[in-house]
Amino acid sequence: MSLSAFDKKEVERFTRDFESLFYAGDATTMASFYAHDAQLMAEDTDPIRGRSAIEQFWKVVCELARKANARREISLEEVTASGKLGYALGTVVVHIPQDGAQECEINFKYATIWRREDDGRWRLVVDISNRNASL
Repeated sequence: MSLSAFDKKEVERFTRDFESLFYAGDATTMASFYAHDAQLMAEDTDPIRGRSAIEQFWKVVCELARKANARREISLEEVTASGKLGYALGTVVVHIPQDGAQECEINFKYATIWRREDDGRWRLVVDISNRNASL
């Protein structure tokens, strides 16, 4: 899968679709938005390279979230493109219920870099996130 355009409306749609895929545990379709040579950089991990390895990453993360009954709120804040490259910036808040206690919230900021491939479609080439200590 990929995006046919790289504008705020299309990236917002992608964000909602990606979130739905996350809850469904569909790591295969999630990974299909990435270029074959993509890199994913998550906090406390080495860079994950290639669509197959990214798919495995998402399988594990989706399963951990399901077991924890975690919910994510993704906010897309900025979308910019020039030529064959574009980027999106945003935040993710992960809500994790706690037994008998106030729910735990973990805040992340993210940046994704997209590339228009030879077929004219846009795919993720870099996906990076880390905790947002200021929240």
